[in-house]
Amino acid sequence: MEVKNKTMYHIHTPNEYDKLWQEGNILYIDNNFLSESGLLMQYFNTNVRCSDGSLASLQGYLKDCLVQGIENVDPKMIEALFKDAYRIIYNTNRMKCEGALELIRQEKFKLYPSRLHSIWVTDKDNLDFWLDTLSGSEVFELCLTGNLFKTSDIYIPNNNLCMYQAMEIAEDYWNPTFTKEAEEKKEYLFQGKALIKRKCRK
Repeated sequence: MEVKNKTMYHIHTPNEYDKLWQEGNILYIDNNFLSESGLLMQYFNTNVRCSDGSLASLQGYLKDCLVQGIENVDPKMIEALFKDAYRIIYNTNRMKCEGALELIRQEKFKLYPSRLHSIWVTDKDNLDFWLDTLSGSEVFELCLTGNLFKTSDIYIPNNNLCMYQAMEIAEDYWNPTFTKEAEEKKEYLFQGKALIKRKCRK
C-alpha cells in the first residue's frame, strides 16, 4: 500500500550502512538498495579465514581432517572448524529461505517490494515484541513515504524444509492470512523515502 509521512520503526543491527543511520538523514530505498538479506545473497560463500589472512574453502579443511584422522587434529582447530561450519550452515539456511521467498515474489507477486531490496520496519504496537526477538538494539523512528507491505513472520519458511517445500510456504508470506498469531508477529517491508526522525533507544 502507498503511504505518506507514516511513522514506523526500524530495529538496526550493525552492518555496512551504519554511517547512514543518523538522525535527520534521508534514505532512498529502491531496487538498487541491498538489505541484510540482499547482502547475504550477493556475497555468500563457504570460505573460512586462514591464520595468514587468506580465504580457503571449508570443504578442503574438512577433507584434510578426515584424511589425517580427527584424533590427529589440534582440538582448537576442530573447535574453529565447528564454529565456521555452524556459521556457513546457518547462512545456507537463510539463503534457502530468502531464495524461496524471492522466487515466489518474482513469479506471483512482482508488485510487492523484495526482501532483498527493502528495509524492515514495524509499528509501535509490535515494537516490544521485535526487540525481544531480534538481536539489534538501536531503534529508529522513521517517517515513510512510499510502498509499505504488511505480512507476518509466521509465514517465513523454516530450516527443516527442502527448497520445494520452502517455496510452497513462501506463497503465504506474500498472501498472508492475519490470524491472531500472525498479527502478533506482523512485519513490514518498505521501499521509498525514509526520513530518520530520531533514535529512540540504543
